[in-house]
Amino acid sequence: MHIRSINKYKVIKRFSLCKKMYDISETIYIQEQDLTHGEPQKVFSDEKEYLTDISSDVYECLRKGFIISDDREPSIQTNFQ
Repeated sequence: MHIRSINKYKVIKRFSLCKKMYDISETIYIQEQDLTHGEPQKVFSDEKEYLTDISSDVYECLRKGFIISDDREPSIQTNFQ
């Protein structure tokens, strides 16, 4: 079974997702895409609390001007719950 990593992102433009507003400089974590099985990606808060699932289309939109990769910490493979 493939373990998908969870990457850290910094919000650069304010947006709302699933009734939650994400502000500039906020940190979120998003599970990497599973292109093989087409499973949704999970979004976690800065406190590593599960927030919602998003489709790969939503993820691609966020990467186009709303979030950037936060490379100060490497990708993590951990037990988010």
